[in-house]
Amino acid sequence: MAAVATQKIGPYQIIRPIGRGGMGRVFLGVDTREGKKVAIKILPEKFLEDKKKSEYLRHELKIAKELNHPNVVDVYEILELRRKADGKLQSFMVMEYIDGNNLRTLIDSKSLMFAECLNICEQMCAGLNYMHRHLLKDGRYHSTIHRDIKPENVIVGNDGTLKIVDFGLSLEEKPFSFFTSKSRAGTPRYMSPEQIRGKTVDERSDIYSFGLCMYELFTGCFPYDGNGRKEIMKKHVTRKIKPEDPSRRNKKLPPALCRISLEGLSGDRKASPQGGLA
Repeated sequence: MAAVATQKIGPYQIIRPIGRGGMGRVFLGVDTREGKKVAIKILPEKFLEDKKKSEYLRHELKIAKELNHPNVVDVYEILELRRKADGKLQSFMVMEYIDGNNLRTLIDSKSLMFAECLNICEQMCAGLNYMHRHLLKDGRYHSTIHRDIKPENVIVGNDGTLKIVDFGLSLEEKPFSFFTSKSRAGTPRYMSPEQIRGKTVDERSDIYSFGLCMYELFTGCFPYDGNGRKEIMKKHVTRKIKPEDPSRRNKKLPPALCRISLEGLSGDRKASPQGGLA
């Protein structure tokens, strides 16, 4: 990417790529003013060709800057700079850098103890509960729906602190239709049934996605198997297909934990724990 070739973005020195977010590549950088490590997300140029997509990063920043919680990533600032080579505008989001691994890596490693898995779930619940009920400066409560909760968007630091990241899909888009695939407001494998059907979502959609992560974390398996994403998505929306009890895949799991995981994945959205995760 041309912007990275300069190895510097404003006051931030680029060190190396560290991954991809919902809207672009993420790099490790250093604030040359303070010597502090930061994560820098670079918006792909193709997003700037469309007015709505060009506002995508700004919207993510607006949401993220309103959130202040130990289990939600901190966003510091957004930079918009013109490249010297062609004069094109490019946007960069500067965020808290977490030295650790995402939850996908930890699940695949199969190295987590039961207590560590439980701690991860507790921290995810705390972060989501705050997002769903955070207090604005004017005293009103506001609900932020993440819409893309998945292991790749959960980072666990080396000190054990968990952070929920990547708020790009909190932006309302045109409904994603499973049948037409005109828009993808979420990651198909971790979408709630209402997301797949293109219906209005609320906190329960994040809870459903959390239930999928929880099931996978404690069993090492995804609750819905299938050949390709379409088959898996059909199982999400088909009420006759129920996920196997987690205890059958991990006999050490207590009944209460299995019940909580399955409640979050209930096909009956009225049975989902809408009251929150606290």
